[in-house]
Amino acid sequence: MEELRLNTKFIGFDGIIGRRDYFINILFINIISTITTIPVNWSLLSSMETMEDAFNYAGLFSGMPVLLKVWYVLVLAVCLFIFISNVIRRLNDINGKTNTCANSIISAIFILSTGIMFLSFPLFCIFSLINFILGLFLLCKKGIITGKYPYDFTKTFNWGAFFGTWIWGLFNKSYQTLWIFLLGLTPAGLSYAIICGLKGNEWAYKNKKWESDEKFRHSQDIQTIIFVVLKIIILPIIYLSIVLALAFSFASIITKEIKTSPSKTSPTLEKIGDIVIGYNSLYFESRKIEKNENKFYILPDDWAGCSFGEKKDMFDMAATAAALERMKKYPGKSYSKRTELPRTKIYSSKNNELLGEFTLDKSINNNADFKEIMKAAFTAYKFYKPTVK
Repeated sequence: MEELRLNTKFIGFDGIIGRRDYFINILFINIISTITTIPVNWSLLSSMETMEDAFNYAGLFSGMPVLLKVWYVLVLAVCLFIFISNVIRRLNDINGKTNTCANSIISAIFILSTGIMFLSFPLFCIFSLINFILGLFLLCKKGIITGKYPYDFTKTFNWGAFFGTWIWGLFNKSYQTLWIFLLGLTPAGLSYAIICGLKGNEWAYKNKKWESDEKFRHSQDIQTIIFVVLKIIILPIIYLSIVLALAFSFASIITKEIKTSPSKTSPTLEKIGDIVIGYNSLYFESRKIEKNENKFYILPDDWAGCSFGEKKDMFDMAATAAALERMKKYPGKSYSKRTELPRTKIYSSKNNELLGEFTLDKSINNNADFKEIMKAAFTAYKFYKPTVK
């Protein structure tokens, strides 16, 4: 029988790979794909007009620039090649031998699944479930060969490295963790934090001299407690305290000014209103705050170029600006974004065409459950494509 040797390289079709090293390589693939496809994902998000577009990947993809399409296919091909090379080594470990037939079938399933996003929603769900089951099997199934390897404490997960990342790295001379400064600014930050946890003991054990294995374990246990307490308890308390302190300070200032001059609009509120309204003018050409309607006018080209999320933010900002302007006009009366959403409308500045409104489903009543209310809140935003640009 062919002897299969351990091969933990990032790319390679020969040999075997254990669960831990397989998972680490998959995380690196995820980091590479996440970072390199940021321009593609940005293009897709900016092309979304409604929530339904999120399920029409084929339509969004067809509207992307050609260069982005080519780049996406190239990245997909490279990542898929690396991924399949790891899958084959994992299967070799699980089977205890090279099973060409099984390797080919499972690899073919993963390759075919690259087009999963272009399928109809039911097929998308079926293939997603198959992929999830196969991925879970490869990650959790104990290998016949690596399963017989002796226990190695340096291969265990280090929670101190996961929570502490770069701070833990400085203490343990593991400067690879400093990559978190860059990766932490992207969606790949969590993946790299998990890698730090998986590789932490290995890095720390090699990079410093330890009197004994027991001393090393004791040191890492203490660091784990410190960083877990710091990350989960102390830092959230500090952040929450700062936010609450700012909120209470702001509230006390507003309350004091309202009490001292109840017949007048608070100067602070006026300043805030001026800032919001001024910022609002960056997006809208003009506005008319009437008795029963808040009209905001925007260039149709600007509106068409925004994603659903950007349109929603602009609409919310318009409602907030309308509320602040009404408070300036009618001192003593209370207005908010919630009160102004239903009467806020966005029109084309060229032909007065309605482009956006907020209309709640009339069938929703006080007895509606949370799911129905959330659905109604998102579907209440009605955005339309301009007919004239």
